Amino acid sequence: MNNEEQNNNGFERITAPLAKMHPAVFVVLVLFIVFVTYQIFGGVLSILVLGTDFKKMDGNITLARIIISFSQFMFILIPVIILSMLQGNNAKKTFRFNLPKQPVLWLSILGVLVIQPAIQAYMFLQNKLIASLPFGAQFINSLKELMDSFESATLSLVTANNAGEFILVAFVIAVTPAICEEFLFRGLVLTNFERVMTPSKTIFMTGFIFAIFHFHPFNIMPLILLGFFLSYVVYYSNSIFTGIIVHFINNFLSAYLVYLYGKEGFEDAQGSIADNYGLLVSGLVSFVVFLFILKGIKSVTTEKKSKIIVNV
Repeated sequence: MNNEEQNNNGFERITAPLAKMHPAVFVVLVLFIVFVTYQIFGGVLSILVLGTDFKKMDGNITLARIIISFSQFMFILIPVIILSMLQGNNAKKTFRFNLPKQPVLWLSILGVLVIQPAIQAYMFLQNKLIASLPFGAQFINSLKELMDSFESATLSLVTANNAGEFILVAFVIAVTPAICEEFLFRGLVLTNFERVMTPSKTIFMTGFIFAIFHFHPFNIMPLILLGFFLSYVVYYSNSIFTGIIVHFINNFLSAYLVYLYGKEGFEDAQGSIADNYGLLVSGLVSFVVFLFILKGIKSVTTEKKSKIIVNV
């Protein structure tokens, strides 16, 4: 039968349109489509509704938050689901709709909490390094000023004046990305890389692409670390819910710190290294503990798989 398959009952079954596409090529296609839909269509929608002047956005801050959340569900999550269907995937396997085992889940939550001081310490040292560069300083500082202007707009989106407003902020900043981005990266991207790569390469590449997709050069290392960790815990827990929960906690912490203190970290950006000595020490300790947690997650998972094999 030409270009068609038969099921066990003899009935013709049409192959899904993208089923035979190489997984790596499919990942490129997915990222391109999501980039177009979210960055371009979502951006156009924001401009049409809010305009181009970020400084005037404060007057429509609630509407801006709603548009951001809507755009992620409409232009990230829905295309991901459609593309998965076009690839002919089993949704349960592709998106790992499995309940995570308790030890792995709690270690994953502990890991994202423990790594926060290390990320803040790294960002402090990076900013100090950028400020002291003897070459290319003008270009880098100009780029940093541009990114800071975007961050100031983001800060206005995250800032809440009361508990009710913070609930909306938490939904937009924490709940929405935790769902939409996990379906994209720890769903389609991770699963397709897994088909053609070793586990370590799969986890690293998924985390790296996650970081690049956020288009923030000065946050690239923390984003790679977070992307790696999210991919790691989803892979070893075999549950996308682990990634959603950890992603939510990470973003929620940032939003909550802004709600309480007006900034995401505790470092003194204007202070010297000596002024931030406590942060640097706690950052180093937290990173070492984080490495042990990674080992613990893998050990628990491997031990459980070994027990299952023995019992069988």
